[in-house]
This record gives sequence, C-alpha cells and structure tokens, in this order.
Amino acid sequence: MAKPINMTSTQAQNTLTPDMRNELYSALLSGNGIRNVESTLDHEMQASGFKSNLKAYVTHLLRSGECTSYAQALDRVLDKIRSDSQQQPKPNGVNGTNGHAKDADDYNLRLPDEVVTAGARTLGVELEKVCDIAVDR
Repeated sequence: MAKPINMTSTQAQNTLTPDMRNELYSALLSGNGIRNVESTLDHEMQASGFKSNLKAYVTHLLRSGECTSYAQALDRVLDKIRSDSQQQPKPNGVNGTNGHAKDADDYNLRLPDEVVTAGARTLGVELEKVCDIAVDR
C-alpha cells in the first residue's frame, strides 16, 4: 500500500492543486480504490434501472434517425443527463405512453439519488484509505 497523503482539513476543502490531485489519483489507482468506486456505481446504476433507460434512449436516438453516429449520440446523451439532472425527479417514475411511440423526452436520464449517495460513500471510504487529513485547530 502506498504511503498516506497528508493534508489539513483546509487543504482538503479547497480546490486541489494539480500535483495533489495526481497524487490522489495515483494512490487510488495503485490499490483497488478506483475499481471499487466503479463497481459500486455500476451496481447502483443497474439496480436503479438507469442503465436500461440509457440503453433504451440511445437505441431510440439511433433507430429514429435523430443520431447517425456515436459522437452525435454521446453528445445528446450528455446533454440529456445534464438537463434531466437539473429538473426535480418525477413523482411516480412511470414512463407509460398508452400505446404510442416514445419520444426522446419520454426518457428520464436523471442520475438516481441512490447512485450518487452510494458512489459518494464508497469514494469517501476509498479516500480514507489513502489520505490522512489532520483537523485544523
């Protein structure tokens, strides 16, 4: 295991310098930190239905002809995630269409709260393994 990265709580709350950021990335990559965070996010996105909804949205974009390349689809997906994430969650989460074809707006790509919470929790655990934060007094 790599030597812990020492910093004060003030340093931890401020924007990290590029050197400090690189040290953190290296420490997380040298162990299982990054893989654990990715695994948690992947599991939570699958369990919440986000990945299925994302796949359905991309399929819709390509089949409808709204996008004809990977780059176009990626741009549309990223824009939709940003847009949907800024809106309040829909109360019932139902995407029913009463028999008519879905429109691109019928897909909700807001990242579920449980994904964000679990990802942040796992990241915190992994950072505690590689960081030693001293509380300012």
